[in-house]
Amino acid sequence: KMYFKITKFFKLFKNPLHKLIIGGVAIGLMLYLIPPLYGEGYNIINNLLEGNTKGALQDLPYTIDYNNVWGVVVILLLISLFKAIAMTTTFAAGGVGGIFIPTLVRGSSLGNVFAKIINQFCGDVSESNCTLIGMSGLMAGVLHAPLTAIFLIAEITGGYDLFVPLMLVVAISFAFTKYFISNSIYTIELAKR
Repeated sequence: KMYFKITKFFKLFKNPLHKLIIGGVAIGLMLYLIPPLYGEGYNIINNLLEGNTKGALQDLPYTIDYNNVWGVVVILLLISLFKAIAMTTTFAAGGVGGIFIPTLVRGSSLGNVFAKIINQFCGDVSESNCTLIGMSGLMAGVLHAPLTAIFLIAEITGGYDLFVPLMLVVAISFAFTKYFISNSIYTIELAKR
């Protein structure tokens, strides 16, 4: 929905130069405030999979207490939110970027946040596993590709130990998203035509 709304906003500007200036200023401001948004995001994904939250957030210009779980949760949620905004703004302003890897970055951040919250209240779940499952859930929902999500994450792990949780999360994510949005980001323009 965010993708569609930001794209609709940029369609108000007929001059490509205006789109470029507004998009450039918006992305520049986001990168200044949250430097981990810069680039693809492989650093964030890899560090969260290794359980190295400090490495994932190393580019932050702020001092953060990594022992304070709630501070880390807020930063990861901000990264997830603004990664989507930056990705969409890039496309809507006329730039070139990707959808797949930013979706994985967002999924890894949200899965890691979920694990951190569960671990704070009632248990000991694997942050790495939740990070992978978050990636598959977001991929299934955003890209409308449930089987790709299941098998890609299963291949990343090198085994099928997480197969049942992957299937559950992917099924819920895909069904929920499909109910509210009938087309993916890739197919919406074709469906409109």
